[in-house]
Amino acid sequence: MSAEEQGEVRFPPELRPTTRGEEPQAESAPQWREAVPDASAGVPAPRRPTGDRVRIGLWGSPTSGKTTFLAALRLAAQEPSGAYGRWQVVAADDVSEAFLIQSSRELTIDRRFPVATRESGLLSWLFRGDLTGSRYARKRFGRSRRANQLEFEFSVLDAPGGHYEDLYQNVDGDRATAHLAASTGLIYLFDPMREAVDGDSFAYLNGTLARLTRRCMAAGTLDGPYLPHHIAVCVTKFDDPEVFERARRGNWTELGPQGTPVVPDPEGFFDWLAQDLHGSTMELIGRAIRSSFHPSRIHFFATSAIGFSTRPGGGVDLGRFGNVHQVGGEPQILGAINPHNVMDPVIALLLGIKKRW
Repeated sequence: MSAEEQGEVRFPPELRPTTRGEEPQAESAPQWREAVPDASAGVPAPRRPTGDRVRIGLWGSPTSGKTTFLAALRLAAQEPSGAYGRWQVVAADDVSEAFLIQSSRELTIDRRFPVATRESGLLSWLFRGDLTGSRYARKRFGRSRRANQLEFEFSVLDAPGGHYEDLYQNVDGDRATAHLAASTGLIYLFDPMREAVDGDSFAYLNGTLARLTRRCMAAGTLDGPYLPHHIAVCVTKFDDPEVFERARRGNWTELGPQGTPVVPDPEGFFDWLAQDLHGSTMELIGRAIRSSFHPSRIHFFATSAIGFSTRPGGGVDLGRFGNVHQVGGEPQILGAINPHNVMDPVIALLLGIKKRW
């Protein structure tokens, strides 16, 4: 971006409400549900898993894109260039397998967003990977291949985002918090579109952190003043023109090696966006996360489950990068699915956790 352009847009325009609304509600959509252990029985706090097995949990406010993130994760793991290494994804049960197959079809064939979660259900997949040859590969003399082999369980209590609201207290809400407490790493999805309009995202983080801290305190797993987990903080919907143009005008983006926009300093972008969204609760979210997790265990990302619209042969046309349009008042995915920074948070958590142990 030229200096003239920067000078013309000193204060980016406020984000406007859009009808993208990721995950429209549909009465006829099937609901996946599986029995969940009674939270009153207690849930073990995070502990070193057997071998290389790590459990990763997921949470965020309504519309943050949890269901779409899950749907895109296996597609991201199959990235053909090997940028993330090689991965195999195996469902733990029929319910998780059905979700994976149907949600992938909705994204890639039907080109629509999966229906938002309306009932709690336990979903679980085993990821086995080898980072050899990827940019994440670690070289250790005499055992480089072993050092690059990873295995983790992505186990998600797929609960409606409302269950993480600070005043929401019932069995399902307790199960959602208990599931996060039993995880080793956490992925928190922050929706800047919702925050720009409603300004209530802090309400879906504050109560969860308070309950999570209480559980870990009772289990004796707090690390001084910090929770024992690693956490990946993801600013979602980076492909949306309202989000991407704001980052671009703030000079936070550049083109990566594949011609796809990247944010070299995602933590700086998060803090800048918190200031730029005047009157929002995003700054409170940053403070709460930094006071709850050790600085070395916090990772920031700008992500998009569906990715940018690309030219034939690859690369992004910065004049036509949006990958969603409206059809009959409903959001429709325009082109191919190119998950952006969906595997990166997972790998960052895995490498951080393994280094710690």
